Amino acid sequence: KLTDAIAVMTHTTGRPGATSVVDQTGALSGFFTDGDLRRLIERGTFGPDLLVADVMHRQPLTVAADQLVVEAGRVMREHQVDQLPVVDAAGKPIGLLDVQDLLSIRIY
Repeated sequence: KLTDAIAVMTHTTGRPGATSVVDQTGALSGFFTDGDLRRLIERGTFGPDLLVADVMHRQPLTVAADQLVVEAGRVMREHQVDQLPVVDAAGKPIGLLDVQDLLSIRIY
């Protein structure tokens, strides 16, 4: 359920404002953000029975673990996103890059 994804976002250390959704193999299959939640509420389409699979981004932008931070910043600016999942060579999420991470090291 979407409410489970929201709980993960709320209780994860650092409160990232996003959650990665994985398939049975652990590969990234979707991404859901606080912004997505706000848009659902604004449109009046949020409900306790919604499934995250029905509202997540199915082909989210990602960065590879070996990708330069400068390149990740470019992707975030071009696509106007605040978070990017970091994936390994198998497409499994291994981290989350937030715009605040880039701002703290003065990349963005």
